[in-house]
Amino acid sequence: MDLALSVLSRVLPFFLLVGAGGAMARLRLLDDGMARGLSAYVFWIGFPALLIHALSRIDVTDAALLRGLMAFALAALAVMAGLAILGLILGWTREERAGAALAGGLGNSAFLGLPVAAAVLGPEAARLAAGVVAVDFVLVAATGIALLGWASGRSVGHSVLQALSNPIVAASLIGVVMALTGLRLPDLLDRAIAATAVSGSPVALVTLGAALVLSGDQTRPAPAWGPILSATAAKLVILPVLTWILVGLADAPTAFRLGATLLAATPTAVNVFIQTRTLGVFERGAARTVALTTALACITLSGVAMLLTRAVS
Repeated sequence: MDLALSVLSRVLPFFLLVGAGGAMARLRLLDDGMARGLSAYVFWIGFPALLIHALSRIDVTDAALLRGLMAFALAALAVMAGLAILGLILGWTREERAGAALAGGLGNSAFLGLPVAAAVLGPEAARLAAGVVAVDFVLVAATGIALLGWASGRSVGHSVLQALSNPIVAASLIGVVMALTGLRLPDLLDRAIAATAVSGSPVALVTLGAALVLSGDQTRPAPAWGPILSATAAKLVILPVLTWILVGLADAPTAFRLGATLLAATPTAVNVFIQTRTLGVFERGAARTVALTTALACITLSGVAMLLTRAVS
């Protein structure tokens, strides 16, 4: 019971911020134009600052940890590919296939996963699992953003270039390079980025809540539930199970295996909504997927955390 309450206490603040954004929209304190302005802030400033600040401080990995990170990357990409293939079989649109793939593969590893891992599994598991955030926001995010570009009608080559130039991916690459080389920003700039980083996730969550309430583009049909529910199941169930299996086969450190599995079980990242909103692909479907996975994570993440703590003992 204490463990479940500990995880719940980590998840509920995120959902309360979503509710605050929805309440502001219902009270007409936020309209669609204001919400898009907040999205632009998160997209160009808030999330990039957070990722540079967090990823530049991760430890350089050893060989065993590198194998674990590669196994996690394989699990995430396999889930994304599986959703895209499922959508093709079931006749989903290109937008639904691309949006569901990104929503099912990219989790809230940085803002929710690492704090929960530290509280439940201990600081060593959280330290080793920090590399998962780099995989998420460099490889998984870039792949998903490229898919969104393809779904919007751009060529494959243009979509890949767009993904690499995306501020979220670019910031992640900068943070990883800084971690690998030991480079540090000047103290004044570092303090500015650290202060900005704190705002990224809360502003994104408030924007998400507003987007769930606001009508949006009435010329576009309401999102189908098939891609949303499939992405939800893939994110909360299939990805953590596959991560546990593949990281175990890679013979990665046990602490990393535990932390990576917990991070894999986190709900869909708010960044998925920000990306889809910015690119105009699967926007409403992504908003519903983020909200649904975050709500269900109150139960599923608690369950995974309890199973992992039993595995430790």
